[in-house]
Amino acid sequence: MEFNMLKVGQIVEGTVVKIEHNTIYLDVQYTTEGKIHLDNYDKPAPDTFIGLIKDGQKIKAKVQKITDEPSQILLSRLPLLIEEKFDQIAALAESGETVKAKVRKILDKGLILNYLSNEVFLPYSLLDYDLLKDKEALQGKTLEIQIIEATRKGRSKRIVGSRKIVFERERQEAYELRLKDRQSELETINTGDVIKGIVDKIEKHAATVRFEHVVGLLRISQVSHHRIEKIEDVLELNQEVEVKVIKKEGNRLDLSMKALEDTPYEKFYQEHKVGDSVTGTVFQKLPFGIIVEVSKDVRGLLHKNEFSWNPNDNFESFVKIGDEITLAIVQMDPKKERIALSKKSLEDNPWKNFTKKRGDVVQAVVTSVTKDGLEVEVQGAKGFIHVSELSNERIGKPEDYFAIGDEVKALIVEAKRDQWELKLSIRRVLEKAERASYEQYLEEGQEAETTTIGDLFADDFKKKKK
Repeated sequence: MEFNMLKVGQIVEGTVVKIEHNTIYLDVQYTTEGKIHLDNYDKPAPDTFIGLIKDGQKIKAKVQKITDEPSQILLSRLPLLIEEKFDQIAALAESGETVKAKVRKILDKGLILNYLSNEVFLPYSLLDYDLLKDKEALQGKTLEIQIIEATRKGRSKRIVGSRKIVFERERQEAYELRLKDRQSELETINTGDVIKGIVDKIEKHAATVRFEHVVGLLRISQVSHHRIEKIEDVLELNQEVEVKVIKKEGNRLDLSMKALEDTPYEKFYQEHKVGDSVTGTVFQKLPFGIIVEVSKDVRGLLHKNEFSWNPNDNFESFVKIGDEITLAIVQMDPKKERIALSKKSLEDNPWKNFTKKRGDVVQAVVTSVTKDGLEVEVQGAKGFIHVSELSNERIGKPEDYFAIGDEVKALIVEAKRDQWELKLSIRRVLEKAERASYEQYLEEGQEAETTTIGDLFADDFKKKKK
């Protein structure tokens, strides 16, 4: 029988001739059988060879030790397994298949993972950003990786792993899932719906509101009916808001908060009615009247015809922008958001009881004495007696002859109700009185002139005849 010449490090193939719990014996065509113990058969070591190995089974192993006394040959499959596993790993680098490996070390430039008893280096540049943020927590974790390099140079090996294809795939899967969920949710949302969401992002002119999987745009102009300078003055991140979908176009949702609230005009209409008095601020002057802000962002018109009962009253010249004035509501148009206001409605019309006409002689009460004449009142209406109409004779200063509260008899020269114009004259009353006295005097004089001597001595003539 021919024997092989064995040496340490040699690779041999033997046939199993004996199986024990901890050891198997191989015929390697030498003076004695080769032995493989459990811990040199595989990693991790199996619990027993019984039931794992069969008689006559061919097994390759590496000669680890040869002794003469006692004569024995110790064999190990482990070196061969490492090579076999490296070959498997190299095949993975060609196929691109992903595998799972356990993190063994965390270094400055990357992770060391263990796969098939080989070390795999995974640089941080090929690791997910989310995992990299908490890399220390990866110790002992199992990661899915792709082998992108497996090379051997002499006894050294270089195995490089990557998570890039894994996290890109996961990212794509997550993206596709988000799209599916988003589309499903979007199909349940319609224009006019009122829903609650969370403020997810705030920009200069709009905020993004997130629902479950869908986001919508809430423009600054749709946050409130009132003007907003900065959207962050009203909204904050993660704030829950209730919004109305005012437009749905494809995947885009336009949202509104103010659509769920009454407009400033609607609130005003609910709280006021025609005939109410309101205090507002002069906002703008126009040729035909004054714009008055009666509540925040609610404006009404005080038409010039509603300034006063007196058509000559130029109320506009007495007020300036920002002045407060109290007015009456005379008309409201909710559809057109119009409010008509009146100042004269809060005042009495002094001419409403005036019944006199031109030519009437009336009793007038002096309310003011000026160098130009007298201001007087007749049946509540204001009138004026010019200095030239105070007397039928030339007088000096009016105040030397008249005082406030005096009652004077005057003749109405002009009474224009629609223009609030009332002119009177004392002179004409005096002249009229003089004329009446003169006419009476003339009448009495004519009677004297027609009396004859015979009339005077008629009785004497009658006595003589007797």
